[in-house]
This record gives sequence, C-alpha cells and structure tokens, in this order.
Amino acid sequence: MVADESPSLCVVLRSSRLRRRMTLLTLASLFATTVVFSVATPPANAIVGGTSAVGNPFVVRIRNGNSVCSGALWTSQIVITAAHCVVDSTGLTTNSLLIYPPGADTSAPTATVSQTAILSATERIVGRNSQPDDIAFIILATELPGASVSRLATAAEIAAWGLEGRVVTLLGYGRTSRTSGSSPTPNSIDLPLTTLGTWPNAFTALQSNAAGVCRGDSGGAVITRVGEEIVLVGIISASTIPFACADPDDPPIANPSMTGFIPIAYTNLVRQALEATNSGSVPTVASGVASFVASDVATLSATVSANRLTTEVSFAYSRFADFSSLEGSVLAGDVNGTESADVSTNLSALQAGTTYFWRVTATNASGTSVGETRSFNTPVFSANTSRSSKALLNSLVIDRGGVTKTVIVPAAKSRAQCTFNSRTKRLTFSRPGICRVKITITRAGITTTGAYNLAVN
Repeated sequence: MVADESPSLCVVLRSSRLRRRMTLLTLASLFATTVVFSVATPPANAIVGGTSAVGNPFVVRIRNGNSVCSGALWTSQIVITAAHCVVDSTGLTTNSLLIYPPGADTSAPTATVSQTAILSATERIVGRNSQPDDIAFIILATELPGASVSRLATAAEIAAWGLEGRVVTLLGYGRTSRTSGSSPTPNSIDLPLTTLGTWPNAFTALQSNAAGVCRGDSGGAVITRVGEEIVLVGIISASTIPFACADPDDPPIANPSMTGFIPIAYTNLVRQALEATNSGSVPTVASGVASFVASDVATLSATVSANRLTTEVSFAYSRFADFSSLEGSVLAGDVNGTESADVSTNLSALQAGTTYFWRVTATNASGTSVGETRSFNTPVFSANTSRSSKALLNSLVIDRGGVTKTVIVPAAKSRAQCTFNSRTKRLTFSRPGICRVKITITRAGITTTGAYNLAVN
C-alpha cells in the first residue's frame, strides 16, 4: 500500500483563506511526503484527470528522504525542480537525493543517481512550501538517458503564449486522487497558459476542479512543441489544488490555477549548471559579408551556433573601427539548438561615401561572443559618367553568379539625375542628386527586386 502524506509537511489552505489571498498567490505546496512500502497498480487516469506518461524522457522522480517530488530533465546531467523539493529543516539539503531515470515506473526495482551539487535561486528557503524564486538546478553525479529537450523557452515566448492561451503539457509523479499517495509512475495533462498575476519570473496555467496538478507534482516539467523542437517552458511550483485532489472537507475553488517558474530567467544558475556539466557554452559566431551596399542601405550577414541555449543575435555598426561611438545596433532575432544558423539584417538611412565598420554579437545564458570586425563603403557616383549593368552590380556588391537577366529602371522622379539605355545596358549619371533605381534580377528561374538610392556628385 501507499502511505498517506504527512500533514506536518504538507500545507493545505482552506478555501476561505484561498479566496482572500488568491491574488497574492498564497498557494498550497505541491510537495508530497509519501513513504513507499509497497505499491499497488496505478490508476489509468493520472495527475488528476490526466494520462500515463511512462517512458516520457522529460520528467524524473526525486526522493528527498521520505518525501517525493518531480523534476524536469533538461540535459543528461541537469535536473530542474522546485527549490522547496530539495530542502530539509536547515535549508538546502546536504543529504543524497535519489533521482530516478526519466519516465520510470518506480514500483519496479530501478537504479537511481544522486547529486553532486544543488544550485538554488533563493538565499533562504522557508520550509517546503512554494515561494518566490522557487526553482533549483540539480547537478547529477552520473548521466541519465533521455534529456532530448531542444531548448529553454524565452520569457518573451512564454508571455506571448499566455496571451494566446497556448496549451502546454505538464508532467509529474504526484497524487492522482484525494486518497492516493504520490504516483510511482509519471503522468501528464495538457493545460492552457494564462496571464494571471504571479511572482517575477513565473508563469501560470489554468486548471479545473476535475483536472490539474496535485501534491508530488512540484518540480515537474512543463513542455511544449515549437515546430520540430521540444521546448522546456519551466517547472511546476504550486497550485490552488483542484477539488478532485483536495482534502475531503475543502469545497471547490473557482478557477484553480498552477504556478511555475521560468528557468531561462535565472541566467546565473543556467550558466553555472552548464559550466558544471560541460553541456552548454557561449555561442560561436562568424562574421559574414556586407552585400547589396548602396548609397544608403546595406545587408549584413553572419553564422551563429547557439550551443544548446537560446541566443540573441544583433549587429552593431559604427564609423569608428573601435566602435567608440555607434551609429546603431539592429536586433536580428534568436538562434536555438545545436546547428549553425545563417542570420542577416538590413541597414538603412546610411550616408553616401562613408566607411562603416560592423560586427555581430551573440548572447546566451553562458555569455557573449563577438564576431570579427568588418567594413564596407557606401558608394558615391560621379556625374557625366555611365556604368554597365555588370559594373553597377559590382558597385552595389550584388552577387552576379547565375544571373540570366538584369533589368534596371530609374524611378520617375530620378530621371533628371540618371537614365538607363536598354540597348547599351548602361546607366548614365547626368547631374548631382539622388538616383533611385529598381533592379530586377533573374537567377535560376527566380526573380528578385530591390530598390536602391544612388548618390550622384
């Protein structure tokens, strides 16, 4: 049988108190304090109103003495969980935790691993209840299988998902009913994210009185799929307990919710955990080239490897080689995963006849990498001269490889500064001013068009 959970270690808030303080997120701890003597066959439905997740590679069971929690397996040697899952009466535990393989049925004999370190986001942990910054990283003594999380979700992604009510998957080893102990097998449930007010670096999901997370699910993984990626949103911390899991004398609660914490928000812990396990590093960058350079525009490119961490990429440009004064910095977006990615950005409002220096910068939770400094010159064309189509493409740093057709058409308002002879394929600059041209190129059957402002002296 499964022993009942100890009331001395599990705090359950009565509904009247919950109603008074729900906006402050005073929530019942999800920490299960279950002693397993022998285990009966688990129910078909799980968490509360969920489904079995045996074999899932993202969730692990954690035993801290006689207490049970859940955890999210991020890498083969890093488990992320709730901080209140890894404490004893004096604070962070110094005893060995038992971490089971991901998705394991722990009712059968199963090998476990212990920790070499615990990295906590809180300086002081008040008991075993949820609290602000209720997140910890466990460094494992040996590797566990699984750990196929592609990346950690960014705070901006989670905020956007909350607005749209994105449905995410919650995983844990917690209770499956009012009377059961924590489950020996993992279970899952899909819930929508919400925008309820919570602590900093936290997120929420909407439950029901019939379905949601319960005691023992603390620290469990919250995941979602983005394209081909499995993204770790965060870990479960606390919940206004669903009626299906509450104590018998607790009435139903309106709009019960779950609160979790966002790992990527704790950049120092992320960096320390990765450094401790050599499982992630600062991004790798390589500056590319400046192309499509006209009198006032240019395109910059680079190659970036995120090295498993969500990486923000930007391009800085300056008239000074030491970047002592910037003309601007353009955010190019995020790169994720382990593969190298090509990134680019377009600069505008440049000055003609100017040398610009530029470099790419990539930043993730482990640090920042800066690419090689490169430069380009914005051209100025002399009046009373002409350029062939090929020469003009060279001047604008446009790749001519495979080009089968080029069409150059000056804008109507620019014909006092330049004209194009379709027979000779030459653009003639007639007087000072700005010649704006539209250049259409056909390459390998694909046609692209760009507009360029050409400064004429």
